[in-house]
Amino acid sequence: MKKVIILGPTGIGKSDLAMKLSLSRKGEIVCVDSRTIYRGINIGTSKPSQEDRKEVPHHLLDILGLDEKRNAAWFSNKAREAINSIVSRGNTPFLVGGSGLYLKSLLNGLFNINLAEDDRKSFAESVKNISTALLHDRLLSCDKESAERIHQNDRYRITRALEVYTLSGKSLSEHIKKQKRSCEFEIQFVKIGLNIQRKMLHERINHRVETMLQSGWLDEVKELLACGASPDWPGMQTLGYPEVISFLKDDINYNRMKELISARTRQYAKSQITWFRKEKGVTWFDIGKEDSYTTASKLLDREHEN
Repeated sequence: MKKVIILGPTGIGKSDLAMKLSLSRKGEIVCVDSRTIYRGINIGTSKPSQEDRKEVPHHLLDILGLDEKRNAAWFSNKAREAINSIVSRGNTPFLVGGSGLYLKSLLNGLFNINLAEDDRKSFAESVKNISTALLHDRLLSCDKESAERIHQNDRYRITRALEVYTLSGKSLSEHIKKQKRSCEFEIQFVKIGLNIQRKMLHERINHRVETMLQSGWLDEVKELLACGASPDWPGMQTLGYPEVISFLKDDINYNRMKELISARTRQYAKSQITWFRKEKGVTWFDIGKEDSYTTASKLLDREHEN
């Protein structure tokens, strides 16, 4: 059984496509999103409605308090548990969301090795007077793969690779390969990417912001603050919420708030596009030129036959 990933910038229609595909293919949705994991911030994150959740099971929504913070590795473990549970029921997992780092952690893992801080400080002291060129030569002798990948003038990364080798006894390349092997899924992924002409995406984002504001976003934030939520909490740093808080505090007017939210959302979408374009094996659909559900269905049918 194959898993499906639907990726693309915010506001492009990933969730709608996932719902349609899940309903027609015994699917369950895993939300790969660093913001919808928080309870209480619903309107500004465009969370699936309760009706949608009743029709199709959604996973990894509302699992953190606004004052909590977790990393991508934690999310990856949670996502794997959800995916394995879905597969055990004979259903198809549809991974949907715009968090590139969370997706990378899930697919490839994130390099993480614990080295004692005292040892790291001693190593840093031992190499501080050694030229970058000589350090690169040292790396070439103990970890040729990393030395060829890292630019010869990138002292930080050269030193990091040498540090890992010196303190762990294994090269950085070996650690990365081992971690990638441990992260590989036995089930194959089908990756669907949604794209649209930039002007149309901006129009969709502007309309989305307006819709969220008209749907009670301001009242949602007022209630959170009245219940003791701090603007400094991790969950309250979600895109758009600081701007709403600034408006509620009379620091900016309504139009300026809306303008800032739209502009920052467009910037975020741009960074998402840049990130996802680097992802390998993605079949991209232009939703301005083709019906995403029909095209995606045909793709999944072909994948199923293979």
